[in-house]
Amino acid sequence: MAETGTGLECIVKLGGSAVTDKNTLETPRLDAIRAAADIISQVRGRYIVVHGAGSFGHFQAREHGVVWGYRDKETAAEVQTVKLGFCRTRQSVTKLLHLITEEFVGRGIPAVGVSPLSSWVTDDASVVKADTDNIRDMLLEGFVPVMHGDAVLDRRRGCTILSGDTIIKHLCGVFHPPRVVFLTDVAGIYDRPPEQPAGAQLIPEIQVDQDGKLHVSIATSSQAHDVTGGIALKLKSAVDIVTESNGRTCVMVCGIQSGTAVRACVEGQLPKGTGTIVQLNMCKHPDEVT
Repeated sequence: MAETGTGLECIVKLGGSAVTDKNTLETPRLDAIRAAADIISQVRGRYIVVHGAGSFGHFQAREHGVVWGYRDKETAAEVQTVKLGFCRTRQSVTKLLHLITEEFVGRGIPAVGVSPLSSWVTDDASVVKADTDNIRDMLLEGFVPVMHGDAVLDRRRGCTILSGDTIIKHLCGVFHPPRVVFLTDVAGIYDRPPEQPAGAQLIPEIQVDQDGKLHVSIATSSQAHDVTGGIALKLKSAVDIVTESNGRTCVMVCGIQSGTAVRACVEGQLPKGTGTIVQLNMCKHPDEVT
């Protein structure tokens, strides 16, 4: 059931690759976390922050097959391996949550860490239960909920991985914010992986039809240990947010340490050529500036 009256202005996603070194186990990018804190400290109004796990959790989840759960395992030892992997994944992701909320609170932001495990449940990786009442109450009381990708219980698999992007998509269906801002380690969405030597080009705008069809060609890739699907799933989440809101919610993607990030989060503006906006085809974006 849709929530009303919260006045949620924006959901901010801190990408796992932006706030951690995704190739090195449990290595935060403290400069990026501080940049995020600086951005959020300038925000006025009601916001939700969701961060990816990056190198906190992905390695453990991949090693133990947490995303696929344990219900199909043939031996007790195999089940135990997945369950211990579940626990180790959670230990890791909550370390990063603590680092981020500690930095936020130190900047005077009333940030409250919220782990999905306690109140979110999936069925074959689809969200079937999510307690958003406590999120609503935090927003109304002036707190900033900080959520994260998490290992959660799953009715069919036993357990699985709930990505931060899936969390955001669900929250958008409940709170209907006018925009979602993805803060990443690159300037936006490119026509191919930006690390490729061929010369990737930033895509300033992605038009999406109501059926989810894109009007651009994008080649994607995902690192081997990324259990949440990499940029392909993130792009799908952005498309779903735009289409399911009938264009009422737009998605902005920009670099976490750019001046554009401040404008996107604080002012709701994305100057042309400084990031990527995903919007419904034939809908003029209200915050576009030249």
